[in-house]
Amino acid sequence: MDFLGVGPAELLVILVLTLLVVGPRRLPEMAAQLARFLRAFRRYTAQVTREFNETLGELEQEYEEVKGEWKEVGRGLDEGARAIGQELESADREARRALEEAKAAVDEPAGPAGPASPAR
Repeated sequence: MDFLGVGPAELLVILVLTLLVVGPRRLPEMAAQLARFLRAFRRYTAQVTREFNETLGELEQEYEEVKGEWKEVGRGLDEGARAIGQELESADREARRALEEAKAAVDEPAGPAGPASPAR
């Protein structure tokens, strides 16, 4: 059972040294101060963790909103590209039809008599 890399033997040595340095009269006072410090530290870390989780939740929510907006933009771009593609296909068909009609008009014979020559 190690706590922060300190085993039972090391913990016992630390406690004995603390008892010798502080003395038996001040040891309960120091233990109470240490307990207060640990409670305050735990409250502080819990508060920081809670605030961090709230902030992270807000960021995730904003990310999802922006992601949805970008999906809508992407869909709009896809629809626009599809509409432009259809317009281009329609214009291509019309241009090909007009070209075929022009070729057909050029390839038709000019008529049975041909052009009349002027009399002199």
